[in-house]
Amino acid sequence: MLPDEVLIAIFKYLPLDCLLVCENVSQRWKRLARDTAVWRCIYLTYSAKHDKVKESQKTLQVIGTHSECIHNLKLQYIHTYSSIRMLLEKCDNIFSLDLCMCRIEKEFERDVEKWSNLKKLSLKNCVFYPSDGDLIIQYDKFKGLNTLELPEFGLSRANCNTLLDLKHLCHIEIEKIKNLGTEYIMQLILSKQNILVTFHIYGGDDVNDECLILLSKCPLLQGLSIIHCENLKDEGILALGNLKVIEQLQISNNERFSEASLLKTFGSPSMVKLNRLSLAKIKNVTPAVVDCISEYYKNLKCLALYQCPRIVNSDYEKQLRAKFRKIGVVLY
Repeated sequence: MLPDEVLIAIFKYLPLDCLLVCENVSQRWKRLARDTAVWRCIYLTYSAKHDKVKESQKTLQVIGTHSECIHNLKLQYIHTYSSIRMLLEKCDNIFSLDLCMCRIEKEFERDVEKWSNLKKLSLKNCVFYPSDGDLIIQYDKFKGLNTLELPEFGLSRANCNTLLDLKHLCHIEIEKIKNLGTEYIMQLILSKQNILVTFHIYGGDDVNDECLILLSKCPLLQGLSIIHCENLKDEGILALGNLKVIEQLQISNNERFSEASLLKTFGSPSMVKLNRLSLAKIKNVTPAVVDCISEYYKNLKCLALYQCPRIVNSDYEKQLRAKFRKIGVVLY
């Protein structure tokens, strides 16, 4: 006697195996168990690894019987694109597509366009064949895209402008992509300034202090990673102290930040809310800076101080374990 809306709400809590059993109760339950609202919550994973054979066989069966229901699909460790393509051709209603440790070929440019309602596209840790070619996806065809995660390919001067007009793109992870240009990075930040939640970028010559000043004005930014910060100076790191809701921060490779600026930045009220912090190869991360973190960062769950020269192999290193008893500290 439960109304449809209540049954659908209950079905959302069920694991996939139980949901498939519910389909056999009645025609009504079968219809409700296949409702879009239910399947939006289900993330289906297929892996070609040998130790995942049983799970993958079940996934293939679901793809065969419920292809129209699948909205979130993750494929792992598939090294022939023809096998990937065979699976993707069966699924017409994907909203979230995640390819991990897979081989992607040029045909993917056109294959992915069948999902105009795509909200997430992740190609992290994939390889592109041929290696000397370019994967040029026209991202502006996916007006609802909110998450984009790419390896070292997939974004270049040929298609980077297609990101600028995407009004919902708030999670951008392109930390392996180089040579986009500082002007473009500033355009990208400005176009997403009011919605940006996650921004992972390579850095290097593409990111300057003005980019960090623009990022500091993003009111929703929770996760920021800049892998190469060689060109950044105190003005940039000080600007990050103005972030309001930052939760995860990774800053790597810099000899220019002064100890005073690092102390001021990591002593700001917003920074003490961090739950993950990684400082790799930052020359002037000193015991005073780490003492500030140990004293005030009560939400911290992970701290990495990779190869910070004034910490590693010093007498202070021996004290770190005592200062951070509840979390692990990574130094190497």
